[in-house]
Amino acid sequence: MRTEQVAPESRNGKFAAVFNTYRGVPGEEYLVSTCTSAFLFDSEDAAIAAGTRALDVLEATGKYPNMCEEF
Repeated sequence: MRTEQVAPESRNGKFAAVFNTYRGVPGEEYLVSTCTSAFLFDSEDAAIAAGTRALDVLEATGKYPNMCEEF
């Protein structure tokens, strides 16, 4: 299984971190889930930085941080 950060989404002037998780062997992977944080971040860059932190937490713990508050 592999999770990657994709382009942040924007709504009402705020941005959210977005992730896609894939399963399968490389070249034959399929999308199994999409996870989007709340629209908390003031800029696209802030959402990307938060997404990077979230991926670090996911890798270390197997769980996302609380995606309903700034992380």
